[in-house]
Amino acid sequence: MRRFSAITPGAWTFILGAILILSIGSAIAAQSYFSYVEVTEAANRCYELGGFPEIEKNGWQMTHFECHLD
Repeated sequence: MRRFSAITPGAWTFILGAILILSIGSAIAAQSYFSYVEVTEAANRCYELGGFPEIEKNGWQMTHFECHLD
């Protein structure tokens, strides 16, 4: 087994780059998932009340929510 000091600088760059890409990808996936859950829960609550949801989003953030009841 090779020691860490025997790894070349190019290999370290590749390893750190891969870790960075995986970290950023995980953060984006988590933000997307939680945005989806927020919108879905709000819309479902509105539908349970017999209404129709009006939702506006800016990127991943819900900026406006209104439940129109008949």
